[in-house]
Amino acid sequence: GIPEKISDSQVVTYIHSGDLGTKQVKFFKTLTHSSDKVISEWFNVSEKTFYSYRTTTAKLNINFKEKLLLLISLYKLGERVFGTKEAFNDWLEKPNFHFNNKQPVDFFKTISGIRYIEDRLTGMLYGDNA
Repeated sequence: GIPEKISDSQVVTYIHSGDLGTKQVKFFKTLTHSSDKVISEWFNVSEKTFYSYRTTTAKLNINFKEKLLLLISLYKLGERVFGTKEAFNDWLEKPNFHFNNKQPVDFFKTISGIRYIEDRLTGMLYGDNA
């Protein structure tokens, strides 16, 4: 499975392993309580493309794969920090001081934004409040 902390070298290995597809896209959809429309915006793909990634054996775009890995890993870490995926989803959708009073979920659109959320979660895991 995908670990809750994933290094760049692990991401590169996973992307080229061929082990990412519809199953992981469906799994990610179950982690979040967001619509296909919202999720497709995070990935910068059309809603139609996201739907096809989730329901057919369409070959995933490499950038999509990278972000998918990082977000699944982030959700696993978030669930560990907050105890449940629901509590993590709630935290993601509340404006937060550490995110310029924006919702953390607004940072899903970039790799550096996802890594920033990961850093905040890691800090929380080790006693830094957020």
